[in-house]
Amino acid sequence: MTTYLKIDDGLKRSLGYLPDDDALDSSDEERMEATLKGAENYVQGAIGEDADDSFYKDDSVFELYKLAVNAIATNWFLHPSAAVSSTTAKQIIGQLRGTYDESKVVNDDGATSELGQTNS
Repeated sequence: MTTYLKIDDGLKRSLGYLPDDDALDSSDEERMEATLKGAENYVQGAIGEDADDSFYKDDSVFELYKLAVNAIATNWFLHPSAAVSSTTAKQIIGQLRGTYDESKVVNDDGATSELGQTNS
């Protein structure tokens, strides 16, 4: 799966670190990267593994996607033994699933295509 996010100041703050915090060492950064990547994989799998770059990069989707991924990554980083998703993240994923489903059209032959495309 493709990763679209990098560790940014917002994620660091939600984890209790300042952007240039001396308390943030390489092992913490590695854990952040691992939880962020895992959260992206989780969200992408929950939305639909066949969603492509154009879906995730759409302005109306990207901010919700980032919010859901960061919420899950923060939860996993701060509570690694209780690896469950927050209710908020689950609701956002549900909304993104609906948005993704609305972008698909089922053709007469049963195949799907992007909304607005036609099969010739």
